[in-house]
Amino acid sequence: MAGRHPQLPAAGWQHTLASAIAEFSSRDERILEIRVHGSAADCAEMLDQWSDLDLLITAREPLAVAEDVAREIAEHHAPVFAASQSGDANRYTMRLVLSDLRRLDLTFEDATRQGADRTTTPPPSHVRSLIDPLVNDFRFDAVLAACKTARRDVLIGAHLTLGLARHVLVAAMILRDQSMGTTHHRHGDTRYDAWATRLAAAPAPYDPAAITAAIRYYTVALQDLLTEHNLHSDLDNAPLLAFLDAVDDHAFEASNPGTEGTK
Repeated sequence: MAGRHPQLPAAGWQHTLASAIAEFSSRDERILEIRVHGSAADCAEMLDQWSDLDLLITAREPLAVAEDVAREIAEHHAPVFAASQSGDANRYTMRLVLSDLRRLDLTFEDATRQGADRTTTPPPSHVRSLIDPLVNDFRFDAVLAACKTARRDVLIGAHLTLGLARHVLVAAMILRDQSMGTTHHRHGDTRYDAWATRLAAAPAPYDPAAITAAIRYYTVALQDLLTEHNLHSDLDNAPLLAFLDAVDDHAFEASNPGTEGTK
C-alpha cells in the first residue's frame, strides 16, 4: 500500500505547518500573538494525521488578517478545498480543509476590542449564489465524516454522512426553484423528485466501509446534479475520493494487522 496516497499528509504535519504560519505571522506587524491550542498543544502523544491544527491568533484588523493568512496558506502550502467561517470583528473563526486534506481551525481575536464594546461585523462573503456555499458545506462535512470514520467513530461518521444527502436535496430544491421561478410549491411530482429516489439507493452508512461508500455515492450524485444545470463542471473531487481510499485502506489494515502494503 505504500505510496498509494502520496498527497495525504504524514503524521506530524501540524507542527510543521504551525511553524510556517508563525514565521509568516512574525513579518506582519498587525499580528501580536499566535498560539497553538487543542490537541496539537495538549496531546502531542495522541496526535496523528487525522488531527486538525488549532491556532489562536491575536491581531489588529482580525478580518483582514484572516484573509491574508488564508491566502498565504493557499498559495504556499495547499489550495483550500473547503472552508467554514463564523464570528464577528471581535472574534472570527475560519475553518479550512486543504486540498491535501489537512484541516485547520484558525481563531482570530481583536487585540484592540476585547469585552463588552464589541462591534458585530458579518464575516466577508466570497460567494454570490446559494449553490456555492452549499457545495462548500457538502465538501467540508464529507471530509469530517471521513476523518471520524478513520477513527472508527461510526456514530458521528454516520450522522455527518446522512447530512450529505440533505445537502444534495437542498441543492435540488434550489435548482427547482430557479427553473420554475418560484419558491412556493403547493405540489411536488416534478422531475426533481427523481433525485430523492436516486439517493434512496445510497449505501446505508452504518459501518466504516458503508460510510465511505455512501460519501462517494452522494459526491457523484451532487456532481451529476450540478453538471445537469451547467454548474461547477470543473469541480475537482479527486482529493476527497483519494482520501476515502486512504480511509478504507486504514480500516483494512487496522482489521488485518500485518497486511500493510499488501492490499
